[in-house]
Amino acid sequence: MSLKFKGYALSVRGASHEDDGSPCQDSARIFTCENFAVAAVSDGHGSEKHFRSASGSEMATRVAIRSICDFAERNNDLDGIFKNDPKNVARRIAANIICGWNNEIAAHISILPLSEKERAIYDKYGSIPNEVMYGATLIVAGMTENGCFGLQIGDGSFLALKADEMFFPVPEDTKLVGNLTTSLCDNNAIESFRSFYSEEKFSGISLSSDGLINSFVNIGDFLNFGKRILVSVENDTSYALKEHLKMRSRCGSRDDISVAAISAAD
Repeated sequence: MSLKFKGYALSVRGASHEDDGSPCQDSARIFTCENFAVAAVSDGHGSEKHFRSASGSEMATRVAIRSICDFAERNNDLDGIFKNDPKNVARRIAANIICGWNNEIAAHISILPLSEKERAIYDKYGSIPNEVMYGATLIVAGMTENGCFGLQIGDGSFLALKADEMFFPVPEDTKLVGNLTTSLCDNNAIESFRSFYSEEKFSGISLSSDGLINSFVNIGDFLNFGKRILVSVENDTSYALKEHLKMRSRCGSRDDISVAAISAAD
């Protein structure tokens, strides 16, 4: 039996993090099965108050994929549920992700209390909410044989390929200004999730953290590179992406870069 979906996920540490010895704060993950595929990318904020954002981004991608898989299992048919009320379904998935992410944070802190260095930062700000310590963005997408859906909070890029054209299917976020981004750690994060659902079959989707798009001079080159990523996934040559993404970081954004892509069989 031929595969209906092929997927690839990769995170590389940014040049600035390599220089100062800090860890990669991005996370990328994919899941494929017979009936659908899911991809997720999360970018940990990394600033002083978000000192556990590397763990926060890892939790975000893991919880996001688990939430969609659980939703698919409970409802048996993702396409049918989305067709009836796509915005309500997206909101329910977003709520599950936020709840699961906060539960993971609570468990992580109970097992790994703040270190002396982390406690000093916590005290400097007169306390920091748990979720802020782990602050991260999230992009997650699901593909079935008949359609595609996605949710996003914060920056980063969601690309889709249809009829050999790359485009951005998720609505823009007017709250993203300069370096400001919405986040899973916001007080009312569910209101900042954007979503879409399409009954049209896409050839593929490519998610990436903002470290990638910020390494390009113009949008056209970025869209072309997104198509190249999907071609490499389809042709099983994506192993070459790692060094290329490192080069992109060194010569461009100097930030961590994460990519998660799914290619659908014709």
